[in-house]
Amino acid sequence: MMRNREAIVLAGGFGTRLSYVVSDVPKPMAPVSGRPFLRYILDMLAENGFSRVVVADGYKREVIEDYFGSSYRGMQLVYSSEAKPLLTGGAVRRAFAHCNSDWVFVVNGDTYLEADFSALEHAVNFAGTDAVGVLAAKEMQDSGRYGTMEVSAEGVITAFHEKRLCREGVINAGVYYLSRGSLSDRPEVFSLETDFFEDIVRGGSLRAVICDGKFIDIGIPEDYEKAQDLLESYPKHWRLALFDRDGTLNVDTGHLYEPEKLELIDAGVELLKRYSSDARYKIVVVTNQAGIAKGLYSESEMRHFHSVFESELEKRGCRVDAWYFCPHHPEYTGPCSCRKPAPGMVEKAIADFESDPSECVMYGDKRSDILAAEAAGVRGVLVEWAKQND
Repeated sequence: MMRNREAIVLAGGFGTRLSYVVSDVPKPMAPVSGRPFLRYILDMLAENGFSRVVVADGYKREVIEDYFGSSYRGMQLVYSSEAKPLLTGGAVRRAFAHCNSDWVFVVNGDTYLEADFSALEHAVNFAGTDAVGVLAAKEMQDSGRYGTMEVSAEGVITAFHEKRLCREGVINAGVYYLSRGSLSDRPEVFSLETDFFEDIVRGGSLRAVICDGKFIDIGIPEDYEKAQDLLESYPKHWRLALFDRDGTLNVDTGHLYEPEKLELIDAGVELLKRYSSDARYKIVVVTNQAGIAKGLYSESEMRHFHSVFESELEKRGCRVDAWYFCPHHPEYTGPCSCRKPAPGMVEKAIADFESDPSECVMYGDKRSDILAAEAAGVRGVLVEWAKQND
């Protein structure tokens, strides 16, 4: 899976309707089945090839930022904070400034939808240049809580209707795929749904894709309670198979970041493949990347390399669920807790996947890999093809 998708998560709402149920945290951090609701959303994004997420926060933003930090399950997290309420449109417009892609997914922080992201991307390509956005839609029955929309046979949204009791209809499910330039002429504060979507719908530039995956909106107490049961069975705890990168999975050429110089180690690939077929495990790569600290390449170049690396591994029947890296070097950036043999990257992966260290294993070609694993309570294995121990 090429990890090149980018998303904005709208996480700045006050949660007024949930205030008497959850009052001490932002609405997206409301606990659902023992963990913050936002964590389910980020898990879903990680599972679908997202490498970068801009969290548009505001109210009690420190709760979100202190909990997740700058990364989660290998995804880069960036925060776009609002000092005053900007409504959904203003929040997205502001967050666009932090995005790199021409088209960006937008996800409501109080809605969980198992969306078909590939289908939303395809809808733009199929529609041509006149499309400025694609909305994920959900078919609902006997619900008056949501407004509905009319969608043509070709997938064009032709009208929006206000909330009303209807036997069945198609609703906006809270996941969008938008052109980054689509909001450039909009004011600082506006609603994405009413001031933008409803304004441009008559021009035929909005498409819809019906998604039939799991859907829950925790915006009101009744549905918040339903979410506890709906997400109870969500897999939360994983065993981890952790791998060093250079010298374990690929030939170590020194500060490798150029895709054309990638040379896989067959034995490492076969070991990785064994875990790829075991559904009990998530596979994580943890790698020191001092070349970033030394200015030899950028984090963006490294992430591109990992995307190509992962594609090559997929051709060999392997998968990688997350990439963790340390961009530091003591002579350039000072000491850190993540550069192996320090256990920081291993501990972060264990926390992100809520793993029991005793059920995890880490493979590496250097003594520093083994020390990092053991310091985190994980069994370390020095691979047979290791050429040196440091």
